[in-house]
Amino acid sequence: MARHIVMTAVKIIKKLASEEPRPMSTKVLRLFARSSIYLPKSAAISRLPDELLSSILLFTTRNAEHRFETIMTPIIVSQVSTHWRNVAISTAALWNTIILTFPTSKQQLSRAVTWLKRSRLAPLDIFLDFRDPSWDWDLAESSHKFRWQDMEAILRLLMTHAYRWKHFELLTDTWAPIFTFLSYTRHIRSLPILASLSLQRCNAFFASKGATFAPVEMRQPIQLFGGRVAAQLRKVTLTGVHVNWSTSPLRNLTRLEFRYLASDVAPSMVEFTNMLTECQDLRHLIILGRGPRIDVDPISSTSSLLTVDSALEGFPFELQAVIELPCVTDFVFGFIDIDYALNLLARFSFPALRELTLEGLVDLELEPPAQHDLNAAPILDWLLSHNSLSKFSLSRIHSLKLVTINAETPIISRFLNDLCELTFLGLYKTTNDALRALALDSSSKNLPCATLTRLECHGMDPTVLVDCILARGPFSRLTHVHLQSNEISADNRNRLSTADVKISCNSEEAP
Repeated sequence: MARHIVMTAVKIIKKLASEEPRPMSTKVLRLFARSSIYLPKSAAISRLPDELLSSILLFTTRNAEHRFETIMTPIIVSQVSTHWRNVAISTAALWNTIILTFPTSKQQLSRAVTWLKRSRLAPLDIFLDFRDPSWDWDLAESSHKFRWQDMEAILRLLMTHAYRWKHFELLTDTWAPIFTFLSYTRHIRSLPILASLSLQRCNAFFASKGATFAPVEMRQPIQLFGGRVAAQLRKVTLTGVHVNWSTSPLRNLTRLEFRYLASDVAPSMVEFTNMLTECQDLRHLIILGRGPRIDVDPISSTSSLLTVDSALEGFPFELQAVIELPCVTDFVFGFIDIDYALNLLARFSFPALRELTLEGLVDLELEPPAQHDLNAAPILDWLLSHNSLSKFSLSRIHSLKLVTINAETPIISRFLNDLCELTFLGLYKTTNDALRALALDSSSKNLPCATLTRLECHGMDPTVLVDCILARGPFSRLTHVHLQSNEISADNRNRLSTADVKISCNSEEAP
């Protein structure tokens, strides 16, 4: 029996390396656990050097598909044998993921204390999710079951290890926990290895036109980390979160996300520009709902990123300050207020842009919100009229995603016709006119997005999708379509296969 189960360390590594996709940690753990439990101590797997076994255990953790697997891995391997338990406990990086979720319990806190102790000096990956799925958004925030006192207790546990924070993510329904985080962490003296920070008050209501911040009593801005610069911080996400923008410590970011900020607590254009000035290597910029406030005086900053563009028409300013972002290759823009969106777009220049995502957001103040059809035609028309190498070079974009975009076929057709280097197109719950715009123009014989090779669709009409793909004709380079598994019938699947278009499916939602 042993002869059939024994696998040398070399064979195990080769097996792991040959699997596609990367193996789930549970599969790997079963492989090792089965071998260790049933084999004599003389078996090869039982004689692995501690360093190699430690590396293999870490491999299973780092390749976990789900965050919570990184919590289960050390628990499982510690129960295989005394040897494995000793190796696992001595491997500090195996215990460096701290996860706390709502509702918090004594068991969760006890586990966090144990993990903090066993991880010793290893960098920490902290994930805190205190959202309540049953929360009634119409109730006062003070009635939420996760209170500021709960956040305070957790911060007292974690802040003594702040020098080890590498990735920190906090998700809440209400403002009080975020306010508590900002208040307490302003006293932290140093965050020497913090690489990513995500603070998310997950309430899209504040992006609605005219919505202002609440609760008013906690509106005053607080300096992020007391104004101290985290030298290694490169990725920041602020969802419904405002800080003291005038003394922002954000420097050298490569990724910046602004989501669902209330208009009265958003940074001014000058503050936003100054922030970007300190991030000369910024590659990814995401603005959903609302970014900076549009100031009355457009040219009031001496930032080196500002240039003057007097050719802009149709806006209230004869001269507008333009923020040039020479390194940004990926721009995600979600809009709910067309006038604001157009005014903000006029302030940017993306000469290196390669990936663009446009998302039409639902105004939650409308009743019912689902009936609101936001017409994105003005956005597409503006991008077409400002298509240039120095501002928005549509001809250089390789990837385009349209999320809940509503516009008629003619404007979408003109937009797609300018994307002469597009290789990937994603359409998510977007009008079917976007699909019809992909078809070969029978009058001009022009093929939109002639370089397109990959198409991803979610929430689109499958029959319209297949008809439009086949209508692209024999010169189409489109070879791969990614869909949700329940979106396409066997007949439509066969129609695509006949045209040599490969299909892949899963049940993931749109981004």
